[in-house]
Amino acid sequence: MSDPAKAPRAAGSARYSIVAIVLHWLIAALIVLQVILAGRMDGPPGVERFEVTQLHKSVGITVLLLSLARLAWRLMNPPAPLPDTMARWEKALASVTHVLLYVIMIGLPLTGWIMVSSSTYGRPTILYGLVNWPHVPGLPGLAPVAKAVWHDVAEFGHEALAKAAYVLIVLHVAGALKHQLFSRDEPVLARMAPGARAGRWLEPRILVILAAFAAVVAFGRVLDPPDPGMPAPPAKAQPASEPPEAKGPAG
Repeated sequence: MSDPAKAPRAAGSARYSIVAIVLHWLIAALIVLQVILAGRMDGPPGVERFEVTQLHKSVGITVLLLSLARLAWRLMNPPAPLPDTMARWEKALASVTHVLLYVIMIGLPLTGWIMVSSSTYGRPTILYGLVNWPHVPGLPGLAPVAKAVWHDVAEFGHEALAKAAYVLIVLHVAGALKHQLFSRDEPVLARMAPGARAGRWLEPRILVILAAFAAVVAFGRVLDPPDPGMPAPPAKAQPASEPPEAKGPAG
């Protein structure tokens, strides 16, 4: 008998591969962490805010790399089709939402990286205070006017993608819960949470997901960011028109 997890043509019952599942939940946890860190970046200027900003940049680059890895894995290992009982419009909406989520997961940190690279301050990005991450090639050497244009465009895109991310995440979660709670013949959650039974309201895996979500939120609120490997800039040196770094769910 074939393994349904490895049967790409199974009628909606096959789960994703273990690699896809791990990447999915890891990226989801990091995005939640980014939201919490972004909120902490709204505090008054100082060393703590600077350290949180540097950590936000580090997590954003991590999300970018993991999202690219997940996209590459998906292209090489297509998931099984959705259940045949799903309406055509539901399948189309799910496909569009997945494409847009990849745009968000890659576009948010990418626009944040462009913002940092085109900043007039030229401060480096030290991932987790350990690894020097380069600026986007070509941007640091541009004329001030050109750098300002790049920065403004990237900032606008970053903020727009951040707002879109909240909407898409709500749609994604709502869709998964709809099929889990009200459709016994559409095991959608089981594709990413193996063993979940469609139609079961007291599904233990949902409780585990909620507990993990709460743990990441609490962790993000109390986390003491690592030393970014550079001194914080004087508060008065930061003009109001240019935030210290990008912020958003994954940037």
